[in-house]
Amino acid sequence: MPAQARSVRARDVVVDVIVFVFVCLASFVPASRDGAGEAGRYGLIVLPFMAAAGVVLFARRRFPVPALVVCLLIGLAAALLGVPHSPVFALPVAIGMYTLARYRSRTLTVALAVALIVLLPLEELIIAGAGFGAGDVTAPATLQPAVLIAFAAALGSAIRSYFDALESARERARRAEESREAEARRRVAEDRLAIARDLHDSVAHRIAVINLQAGVAERSLRDDPDEAQAAIAIVGDAARSVLAELSDMLGLLRSSVDRDIVEEPDFARIQGLLSLFAKSGLKVSVHVNGEPYALDSRLSPIAYRVVQEALTNAYKHGPERTAEVELDYGPDALRIRVANPIAGEATAPSGDGHGLIGMRERLAEVGGSVQLERGDGRFELVATLPAARDKADRPAAVGARDTADPAPALTHASTRSRP
Repeated sequence: MPAQARSVRARDVVVDVIVFVFVCLASFVPASRDGAGEAGRYGLIVLPFMAAAGVVLFARRRFPVPALVVCLLIGLAAALLGVPHSPVFALPVAIGMYTLARYRSRTLTVALAVALIVLLPLEELIIAGAGFGAGDVTAPATLQPAVLIAFAAALGSAIRSYFDALESARERARRAEESREAEARRRVAEDRLAIARDLHDSVAHRIAVINLQAGVAERSLRDDPDEAQAAIAIVGDAARSVLAELSDMLGLLRSSVDRDIVEEPDFARIQGLLSLFAKSGLKVSVHVNGEPYALDSRLSPIAYRVVQEALTNAYKHGPERTAEVELDYGPDALRIRVANPIAGEATAPSGDGHGLIGMRERLAEVGGSVQLERGDGRFELVATLPAARDKADRPAAVGARDTADPAPALTHASTRSRP
């Protein structure tokens, strides 16, 4: 048996003993209809019946209704055996009524309480041999049992309501704790997913550059040392960039829980991304349709990651190291189309890679979508984002170009009005 259960059991036994002693001592209370203190003079005669009722009350928690009925019958039996009448016989009945109200339904409690409130005064008048006049009915000895029963029923119901409210509060606290734990687990899972996305988005391109340029250096080492040296230089730059980004990411993870896992990119600085790809050997042509506008803080990093992932795939899978980027600024949506040639269907991204999965998840969070198309030696990715414009005065993607970088110019291929 658990320690808490043993403690509750010991407490109940102590309470039962106290109740038994109290009921027995009540036998000597001088309370009678004529005020002569018959219960005091005949206490020893009443005591056996009260002691029997006290013993019955030991079972009142498990069997409240039978205990209540037996206590009531003990009082009637005492009257039939000629024991001097005393209102104290109502005390065990009141204790039984309290226990009934404490542990059983309110409907049963109300029904039995009303019945006893009506019957006990009648029993009192009949046993005492009194009349049914106004003075007899309103006499204290007549009303005491009814008042005692009503008080016991009300007290038991009130205490039951208190403990029910206490248990309900504990249950709410337990559920709140479980909800907090579930929320903590959910946030941990989201953080892990965000780390996985950002690791892929930040590192995958440069790892691809390292892999491909290392192959170029290996093939050109003997025949074209200059090309091999250039490839090795690109590998070194990419490796240093990877190490710097990993160091920054680990620093952010260790420094403060209030900061983002990584610094989010900005679509307004997309020119810098194009510059990195240009340095790596990817030829990108960019076309802009419509009037460019700045995206809000939620959409801007997602649009940046879409272009980054699409160009990374073009760099990894495209045999010609070329790609076309089209930015279609509409009034309701920004459409990003990235296309690149492929040697065959097997060289195209499968769509179930970590980068494309992360792209779909990012777009789904803001109500966007992505479509992949393969055919005629080309692979095309089309991403659509809702046109939530930034209210701050920030430059659009077209306006942010670092002229020192050998990146392709963001030119307007066509600018057309939309309905």
